Amino acid sequence: MDSTCDLIIDSLKEEPIGETFHFIWFITDIGIVALFKREEKFEIYNSNVEIEANKLALDITKEEKEYLKIKERKLFLFYS
Repeated sequence: MDSTCDLIIDSLKEEPIGETFHFIWFITDIGIVALFKREEKFEIYNSNVEIEANKLALDITKEEKEYLKIKERKLFLFYS
């Protein structure tokens, strides 16, 4: 596992900044993480992530978005 994955996994042990229908949201040293809550089709998560970020007043529209699977956890990482 690389250092990016280690930083993300460590951040998931911290208190989340919020929760929406599909995601649990965390702040990490490298960006914002939207952790998938359930097993659903990727397209459902991909189409809802920006809408749900807005519900928490997170503006992720200008951030790079990367899909990651780390230790069986699926998530989006948003970073500049």
